[in-house]
Amino acid sequence: MIEKLDRIADTFMVGCWQLDDRSWKATSEIDIERAIDTYLAWGVKKFDTADIYGRSERILGKSLKGRQDCQIFTKAVFFDSIPSPKQIQNKIESSLRNLQRERLDCVQVHWHDPCLDFTSTLEEFTKYIDAGKINYLGVTNFNTPMLKKAIEIAPIKSNQVQYSPIDRRVEFSMQDFCIQANIDILAYGSLAGGFLSDKFVNAKSIPLEAEHARSFYYSNTIEKHGGWMAVRELLLMLEQVAKKYRIGISQLVLNWLSERDGVKAIITGLTENRQQIQSNMEALNTKIEPEDLKLISQRSAELFEQFGDIYSYERGV
Repeated sequence: MIEKLDRIADTFMVGCWQLDDRSWKATSEIDIERAIDTYLAWGVKKFDTADIYGRSERILGKSLKGRQDCQIFTKAVFFDSIPSPKQIQNKIESSLRNLQRERLDCVQVHWHDPCLDFTSTLEEFTKYIDAGKINYLGVTNFNTPMLKKAIEIAPIKSNQVQYSPIDRRVEFSMQDFCIQANIDILAYGSLAGGFLSDKFVNAKSIPLEAEHARSFYYSNTIEKHGGWMAVRELLLMLEQVAKKYRIGISQLVLNWLSERDGVKAIITGLTENRQQIQSNMEALNTKIEPEDLKLISQRSAELFEQFGDIYSYERGV
């Protein structure tokens, strides 16, 4: 049992974008705290949030207050301008206050416009590592040229990128570079917002859900890579493989992703559904044969077009 909890703690990270009630179905803070307690009971010790996720930081800070055994990875998001040192200071102080921490476990810098020079920004964040306010510095959605430049400026520990059987852009050049440079790949979107599950096997068109962010984010990913019919064909194949092992499709996909080179953690979105939490946490209990993992990779490559470096079309590139 201890070995299983250790593997869960090492592999899974809870994505807390779902706490932003502007993008997802509103959930009471009491229910969120109960869900977090469930994850903790399963041995999860890593949580992912961001300064732009609405109430997410504040609720996490309240729920995990005093839990020094847990790590909270937050993000500092920059869109259309280079921030001043004062703006960076304000972001750090806000995250410290919301998370109720004396230091931040990891700040992941998201830099949306690659044409803007992030040198001064990363240099400024490095000062906070030296001052003991940040333990580690990571980035999110940095493409390969950006990451190569970033590690010359600051001690970057991780890059958080979208990675699933639908979106495998990370495999073009980022994956090999991260392994070479000893940078952890933190994989989000592993289940494409939940579309890669038994629930959607029989859906003939992409479902639209007004209170679920997958309707506007992951539906766009699907359309860019091949459309819903490609997803449906993948789901039908995954269903057959999953039945062989008596597991669910989502468990199979998480298992496949855990075997991809360079992946340090898999981010799964927070849910109140205890059965779904249990399913995700038990995903790695089953050993999938190499030939079946290879089959998933081959079918994925046949069905979905991969173009550009990571986060290319999201930037309009």
